[in-house]
Amino acid sequence: MTPLTHSPLRRFVADGLRDTIDSYATGELPLHRFAWELDTRLRTLAELTALPEWRALATLHAAQHTIAAVDTDLRANARADLTTAEEHTVASAVSTLRSTLARLDPPDPSDPAAPALQEPIATSPPAGQGTAGRHRILVA
Repeated sequence: MTPLTHSPLRRFVADGLRDTIDSYATGELPLHRFAWELDTRLRTLAELTALPEWRALATLHAAQHTIAAVDTDLRANARADLTTAEEHTVASAVSTLRSTLARLDPPDPSDPAAPALQEPIATSPPAGQGTAGRHRILVA
């Protein structure tokens, strides 16, 4: 597929990711299904996302891998419940998914049910940063 910066299909996949995260957070989706749906939807999102956003995609994938690792350990040890540490790990990964997804693909502002918009990923260096060629240099 050709990477698209802003497409209806990308929005559809991003909204599906948000719905998946919400379903897990409300207890409607078990952990194993959550890990699988995240993996599937993130693979599709990666195909639809332009290369400049690779860091955000890498962050989303890392959070998904964390969740999948907890799920694998849970099933490998035939446990029904997460430990307190695992609950914290999954909650942190969910938080990372939500915040990174919001920066990567903010909710549609024309949707009255969409959550409030957060700051999108900057296309130019923030104040105090400069560029040299294609590389960003942090200026203290």
